[in-house]
Amino acid sequence: MRTTFLGITALAAVLCAGRAGAAPAVTGDYVESRSANVFVGACHHEGEVQTAGRNALLAWNITQGEFQGVSLQGVQAVAVLAADRHLELADAQRRSVIYISENATPAQREALTTLLRQRAGAALGTVVGVKTAPIRFDAAGDLYRVNVAGVANMKIRKQTQSLCCKQPYEVWGKPFVSVRDAKTGYCIGAEFRDSGMFQSWSATDQNNAFFGRFSL
Repeated sequence: MRTTFLGITALAAVLCAGRAGAAPAVTGDYVESRSANVFVGACHHEGEVQTAGRNALLAWNITQGEFQGVSLQGVQAVAVLAADRHLELADAQRRSVIYISENATPAQREALTTLLRQRAGAALGTVVGVKTAPIRFDAAGDLYRVNVAGVANMKIRKQTQSLCCKQPYEVWGKPFVSVRDAKTGYCIGAEFRDSGMFQSWSATDQNNAFFGRFSL
């Protein structure tokens, strides 16, 4: 019995030591907006599965954490996501371009790119490009305001709106990345217009957003 107890104690010590030495999670504010609703009636959702939902914008504002020994605090990233069919479908072929805030150092850009590829790879699919750009991410008040200069923007209200759907509203899917206490939001406007990459798209007046605190 004593041998067993000592063995368990030693194992616990090893696990605690490994946990103590691990880098803290990278955390912050997250918002995404899609070209289809995520809070709507069933018939509306089923119709959009066939005709929409192939594009999305994902945005991270890092408030704490490091990766590969590099602090990422204060860095923002926006991923532009496109697929050949609705993004909820398991066989959708996803591609993405990652934009990282221009105030990031080369070491931060490299670390964040690697982090997103490793820990958000399923969401991003094939990353076809990584770029730098001025990024504004403002989560104050009841709105998320995200802007990638000359490329993309989002204006998301932190609550859903009652629109034209007459069926009971339901939440469809979940955020593309791990988000604590995720909520759905109302898109006042979202747009992507970098003609050098994917096809431009825009969305207005839709319950097409998720938001919350992310942890990678």
